[in-house]
Amino acid sequence: MSLRSLFPRIHGLASFTKQTIFSPPVCILLAIGSVVLGMVWFFLDFFAGMAVIDIYSWLPLIVALAVIDLLISEKWITAVIAFPLVIITLACLYYVLFWLGTLVWLPTPAIGTSGMILLMLINGSVLWVTYEVQLVRSHKQQDVQRRRRFFRMLPQTALALAAGGLFIKTYFWDDPSRQWWLSDLLPSNGAGLKLTLAPPISHHLQDASHLTSSIVNELRSPRAVAEVIQAVRDARLSGRKISLSGIRHSMGGQALGSGTLHLDMTHMDAVRYNNSDQTITVGPGATWKQIQMTLSPHGRAVRVMQDSNIFSVGGSLSVNTHGKDPRYGSLIESVNYVKLVMADGREIRCDRTQQSNLFAAVIGGYGILGIITEVNLRTTQNNGYVFSLIPTQTDSVIEKLEELGKDPANRLIEAHLSVDREHFLTEGLIYNYSESKSLPQPADDLQGENSIWLRKVVFQASRASNMGKILRWELEKRLTPLVDPKTVSRNTAMAVPVRFLQNPDPQTTDILQEYFIPTEQTRDFLENYKRLLHKHNINLLNVTIRKVTQDTNALVSYAQTNMYGFVVYYKVSRRSKEIQTLQAFTSELIEYLISIKARYYLCYGSYYSQSQLISMYPEIHTLFTRKSQYDPQELFTNEWYEKYHEAFPIR
Repeated sequence: MSLRSLFPRIHGLASFTKQTIFSPPVCILLAIGSVVLGMVWFFLDFFAGMAVIDIYSWLPLIVALAVIDLLISEKWITAVIAFPLVIITLACLYYVLFWLGTLVWLPTPAIGTSGMILLMLINGSVLWVTYEVQLVRSHKQQDVQRRRRFFRMLPQTALALAAGGLFIKTYFWDDPSRQWWLSDLLPSNGAGLKLTLAPPISHHLQDASHLTSSIVNELRSPRAVAEVIQAVRDARLSGRKISLSGIRHSMGGQALGSGTLHLDMTHMDAVRYNNSDQTITVGPGATWKQIQMTLSPHGRAVRVMQDSNIFSVGGSLSVNTHGKDPRYGSLIESVNYVKLVMADGREIRCDRTQQSNLFAAVIGGYGILGIITEVNLRTTQNNGYVFSLIPTQTDSVIEKLEELGKDPANRLIEAHLSVDREHFLTEGLIYNYSESKSLPQPADDLQGENSIWLRKVVFQASRASNMGKILRWELEKRLTPLVDPKTVSRNTAMAVPVRFLQNPDPQTTDILQEYFIPTEQTRDFLENYKRLLHKHNINLLNVTIRKVTQDTNALVSYAQTNMYGFVVYYKVSRRSKEIQTLQAFTSELIEYLISIKARYYLCYGSYYSQSQLISMYPEIHTLFTRKSQYDPQELFTNEWYEKYHEAFPIR
């Protein structure tokens, strides 16, 4: 073959390649990919510490672009040729952006602006060249066809974006139950569902931390007291022990048990309102949301519960939780009586006068004395509240909380602290709900878990980078007063969403801890806490502060005086080295807490030694003594009890 005859073939191949590369589908793919890459670059602190491309993190983008490519390309051969070129271009762009982020002599705003300009120039150049290439081979009839093809591509592109978006949503932001791809976007009552951030229940049990687990011998889900009693009898006959769980958000091993007959108590969830005395009688598996839904038609509300309504009453009682209403203290203050199935198979009732020692030990006793089967709770009026957001500096946040707490009209109060590097624990926002009897009663909205996809995206960005933390804090400061309703009912104010906390990254997990600090020690605590966080390089995601009034009713009380609870959230890698760092940090922090007569919430990670537990909670010895009286064969157990009870020899 002569060169003269070969030249047209080469020219034709070059022309085909040029037409393939500079085509509308490539423009669309490159634009979508570069926008995604630019956003990730910005929110991951300019790819700090990410010199090598992580294939796992790139997989959603690659699959989404492939789906879009196949749907909008008219010829598959064109799609096959163009797609690798787009991915290679994006990979090169990744390293250019990475290099740009290393220019430490440039201020952060200049780096961000430069990156955005670079992306616009690249996309603009490709778009212009594409237009010129297409124009060369165009004439009038082809222009008409191209315009028609363009309008045909619009619905194809929309469908492709939707398909790619659903894949990314499933990959990153779907909940552990995998119920519906669109569950975050479409409203749902979810009446029959009990939400938990823990993995689905199975013989291989895990709690919400995903770090602690155990394998149980048998799993049962009793629905009536008779089934609980039968389980106790079966365990005694077979020589097995019994462990219990509800929603499994305790992270200290209290909801786990190795080789046990494990009872999932979430199905014992009957709820009955008692109009005569305005109390409510519930089973241990009932969630606070179920209680709120029952109380709402009667104009009543819960007195004390956690910051979200997804948790079970039995679990809340076992850790004696507190809320953000300083009037009512710990949960035990709202309990009239509890019924228990004991180790001998009898169901008994205990309250402040009948079996009072057992009553004080069971609430906050971590499930080692018996199986709660029924609870009677006091309620309060479901009045209307006026919401206000009060910015303050951290060094005056406790004084402001004290001041607000003295006004009886202020009913629900808590503070959030900034966690980004630029404002690390220096700024605060106080959420205050003040009662106003002159307001018409607002309707209850108890579906707090709907339409939370944006919360998930923002919180995930704050997990990933300091830039994400800044974004979250600025949105919280500036958007909250604009978008949150000015007046709400008590029930609505206590129905706080939790699903946005679901962590989609299998390589990391989120750890919750809480420290109870005497009021006069809070300023020193914050200084030492900040020092230890920096020393151990702990990734702090959130700090919430709530007043906790003195509790002398529970045997194991974390509030021996009026204290402030610092609820904190950490992002931790699941690698052993990172877990060891968290353990070292927590152990050192607990030593400091002991020195100022503060306490660590025992249900949030067993990162304390036996000696530290004895120093913090000397009354644990009394708890274990009472267990030996009521359960001498140690029928009821859990991982936490097995780890610590030997430190308290019972004579």
